[in-house]
Amino acid sequence: MLDVKTADRELTTYLRPQTFPVAIRMLKADEPIPERARRPGRDWKKLSMSCQVIDMARRYGWTIALTREDHVCSLGITAIGFDKPLPIYNVGTLCEGMYTETKEAGRRSEAAIDKFVPGEYACLLVAPLDRATFEPHVVCVYANPAQVMRLTQAALWKRGGRLASSFEGRAVCADIIVTTMQTGEPQVILPARATASSARHRTTRWPSASRGPGWKEIIEGLHGTHAGGIRYPITQFMEYEAKLPPRYMEVNKLWDAEHGRTSLTNRDRVVAAYKRSFADRVPVYPIVASFAGTLDGQSIEEYCTNPTKAITAMMNYYERYQPDVVLAYNDLAKEAEAFGCRVKYSDYVVPSIEAHVLEDKSHLAKLVMPDPYKTARLPGFLEQCAALVKAAPPAAIGAVAVGPWTIAMLLRNPEMMLLDTFEDPQFIHDVMRLATDFCKLWGDAIAKTKIGLSFSEPTASISLISPDNYREFIAPYHKELVDHFKAQKVGVTVHICGTTYPIYEDLIGCGFSTISFDLDQQGIRSCTSTSSRASWKSPRGAPSPSATSTPRSSRRPPRRRWKRMCGAAWTRRPGTRASSCRRRARSRRDPAPRSCSGSWTRPTITAATTDCYEGPSTAPS
Repeated sequence: MLDVKTADRELTTYLRPQTFPVAIRMLKADEPIPERARRPGRDWKKLSMSCQVIDMARRYGWTIALTREDHVCSLGITAIGFDKPLPIYNVGTLCEGMYTETKEAGRRSEAAIDKFVPGEYACLLVAPLDRATFEPHVVCVYANPAQVMRLTQAALWKRGGRLASSFEGRAVCADIIVTTMQTGEPQVILPARATASSARHRTTRWPSASRGPGWKEIIEGLHGTHAGGIRYPITQFMEYEAKLPPRYMEVNKLWDAEHGRTSLTNRDRVVAAYKRSFADRVPVYPIVASFAGTLDGQSIEEYCTNPTKAITAMMNYYERYQPDVVLAYNDLAKEAEAFGCRVKYSDYVVPSIEAHVLEDKSHLAKLVMPDPYKTARLPGFLEQCAALVKAAPPAAIGAVAVGPWTIAMLLRNPEMMLLDTFEDPQFIHDVMRLATDFCKLWGDAIAKTKIGLSFSEPTASISLISPDNYREFIAPYHKELVDHFKAQKVGVTVHICGTTYPIYEDLIGCGFSTISFDLDQQGIRSCTSTSSRASWKSPRGAPSPSATSTPRSSRRPPRRRWKRMCGAAWTRRPGTRASSCRRRARSRRDPAPRSCSGSWTRPTITAATTDCYEGPSTAPS
């Protein structure tokens, strides 16, 4: 006889089922029903089902007796032999249209259900296993897949091999009781529709007969497999190092750096800044350009024209100062030189354009698109980019190319270009078309070296042109350029000198991944409203916009620096402060005559270099 209390204790130890294991016994007509057993029809005045009383026993801990008078389910009544099958059952009518397509298929399904002989048993008796006062024919455990796996392993502990179970998804009481008692083998049972909806079964059943291999053998199997290391709950691999959200891990890295266990690289600081995270300090780098060569005793011309010397000087500069960013950058004249402009070198200032190829507009049709790998100093710059990538310093690395507007300015002549903005706008668009197409070609060649791509547009500053000029002549080409590289998954940085705050929204609209600008206190306030849509950086070390502004000040409209008087545009000499320009204009007793038509007598302006800056307190870009 099965010791029900011992069996229940072992199942609890090794299996931990969520509900009571259920002891099931089929009583013959001459066997007494326990006095304390509940009777659905008598005690609750409701009829019930076989699967329902089994579920109540495992959830409520009740002992229940179900007879023909208490039973309502025709399938269960027929399966456990409480009444004889009627013709409507045998011909498949009960299945047709619900479980099977035809009567013939339904008849086969009904015939496949195991049944007791009508009248063989008179009562179904169920109780929680540890409270059963009778020897069960079947013990049913409701289990999850992992628990069913453990029971399967236990059942095969002595005999090995495989367990076979069959499923119909219907008349589950026959599978639990009849099949198990008739075969004497453990069964894995899946829920049927009635049990899933009416009796609220949500787990797999494991009924096993108490004879044959039965529960004594299964208990032994649980002991043996547990000792062999197969257990429930299933042992999960926990000996791993957790991967937490990146910002959590950054805090650990900062602690390690603070305590000297590790050190942050220059690149780590730049990456943290781009992610709007934290580092041990703000990343800093000076824009040195050809000054890197002068540190090595080279002339500016040597640095700009000899790639080998430039590479050596650039790496020596990095080793000497350890900046957080290293740029492949020599001067802003090489692109215009590739179109045919003549470059002037000096021992004191950066190279400038001495002769502009488009001072005569008719020469535009004769210009040839430069080849990045063959023309002028372009191949040497690509060599410089490749060498920097190969050296792989622990810093952020990038290359500075010249943007289309500045190339167009240098091809034409800055003064003439400004006049063309209202005298011949179509010519400006024609030049910008050529310059933008070249920038795509040039940028592709630079990006192939795997270095970061940046375009410098110092002459797009609102210190030199108006916001309307930027929107009409520059922004469409900037967006086209950005879209070209975005399609290749290449981010594009832009740097614009001087005042930029009036065009922040326009720069954002172009899609630049990073926008670099000069320190501009008015611009800092304007940054607040756009800082969530792009990365902003100031090579002059501008403080964080949020540290110096409030939402109210960010919404205040910016002051206008440029005025239009009688339709004429004011320009000022590159390299001078706006305030000093205004003072000189006010103090001039005999100003140049102006007309209301928008033209004026202009003084001679020589602005061949694009490396202009606003005020003596800022460094050239």
